[in-house]
Amino acid sequence: MRILRNYILKDFSGAFIFALLFLAMIMMLGNLMKLGDMIIRKGVNPIDALKIFSFAVPYLLGFILPLSFLLGILLVMGRLISDNEMTAISATGISPLRILNIFLILAAILALFIFLLNNRFIPTAHYNYRNYTSGVCSQSMANVIEPGVFLENFADYVIYVSDKEDNKLKNVFIYETDRVKGVNKVTFAKRGEFAVDGDWMRIKLEEGFRDEPNPKNKRELYRLNFKVSFVDIHIEKKNSIVKKPSDMVSQELKDEIKRLKRKGIKPVELETEFHKRISFSFSPIIFAFLAYGASFSIKHREKSINFGIAFLTAGIYYMLMMLGQSLAESCKITPALGMWLPNIIIGAVGAFLMRKNIG
Repeated sequence: MRILRNYILKDFSGAFIFALLFLAMIMMLGNLMKLGDMIIRKGVNPIDALKIFSFAVPYLLGFILPLSFLLGILLVMGRLISDNEMTAISATGISPLRILNIFLILAAILALFIFLLNNRFIPTAHYNYRNYTSGVCSQSMANVIEPGVFLENFADYVIYVSDKEDNKLKNVFIYETDRVKGVNKVTFAKRGEFAVDGDWMRIKLEEGFRDEPNPKNKRELYRLNFKVSFVDIHIEKKNSIVKKPSDMVSQELKDEIKRLKRKGIKPVELETEFHKRISFSFSPIIFAFLAYGASFSIKHREKSINFGIAFLTAGIYYMLMMLGQSLAESCKITPALGMWLPNIIIGAVGAFLMRKNIG
């Protein structure tokens, strides 16, 4: 078994490195085009542009490693099955499940490495990228609102928007806070538009509601619906950009979740990001089951077919992740369920293929 294990590991190492270099080249080409645009059209110093590009490397690595692992298994198993080597292995009394164990051990090691990337290196690189490109000291007040961030640049207000285009906002939440009682008013609007005048920001809100305490009973809230409403908010200038959920290491995420909950704010976006990192780290294990089971159904060594299966699987996986994130952020399902949805569905398909082809 040791000879067979070493033989498969050697074959897989070559396929994995080939897939990793191929995918890295594709991803790098897209980013090199952006790099050239920054240098030629926007006049960015080449050294600064390269530094900005280096911040994207950990993110790209975290993206292509699971896909390279999936593709590596498909390539190796496709060759072993099409050359009838798996038939010969089974004839010696070695169960296909023992071959799967080799890939599962590798998947567990890769999952741990991706978890470390997602836990610290990718968030840090992402924050450095934003910090370096924004020019913190010269950041304009018009850029004070960033989507996907609980913004606390305002006296007694916390603002969250799901999307922003120029000065147009979507899904605006404005929490009016009290240092003693926490959140006492919540305003929501489907759309918004803001203008900055010095240290003041005026927001026009459309189609929303405001929840505030009942004057007769402070423990009760009553809702006021509105077509159009205006809010004037004072901006507090800060000397650094606000970290998005994707910029925070896991410990920072947990601390921020606890802090916002103490204020009475439900930090769904932060919880979603936290569970997303954990679930994505397990993707190599899920891909191992899927690729191994699919190999016995396809029984083909053509690289083009295996590449097609890998890209299709990756596309479905990330669409499911976006669907889960959307459902979680709209409070239709819990953040944990939303972010584990891709693993559950892809894992179920892999288990079905395993049961069908291996038994």
